Amino acid sequence: MSAEYESMTEGSLLFQEQYAMAQSQKNGWTKSVNTWKCITVSLSATHLQVKLHGLFGLIVKPFNADLDHVIPITDIRSAVKNRNLFGYNEISVVFSLRSGGERELLLYLKRGDELLNLLNSMMH
Repeated sequence: MSAEYESMTEGSLLFQEQYAMAQSQKNGWTKSVNTWKCITVSLSATHLQVKLHGLFGLIVKPFNADLDHVIPITDIRSAVKNRNLFGYNEISVVFSLRSGGERELLLYLKRGDELLNLLNSMMH
């Protein structure tokens, strides 16, 4: 792990939800990968981290689903709620890539409004 990625220790966490779902909008392949309850979303004062975890995460990881990201808050361009879906808030997070361009992740969270409020307060 490079120095630019701080460790997300329990003490520095502002938000964490395990057993979430996510979908990268990178391409048709990543949009079709099922991540049912195998995503952990964590927020610290400086980074948003999205990562695969658990047994399903191990199964999904080899498929290059583009779901392991540590995103500096300063690289987040927008965070909005699209809709509610089966008890989950669908949160769209658009961020700049270090290599140029942008990427969108759709996060499906039980506590999506809480994450969205925190992100929006940090981005302004």
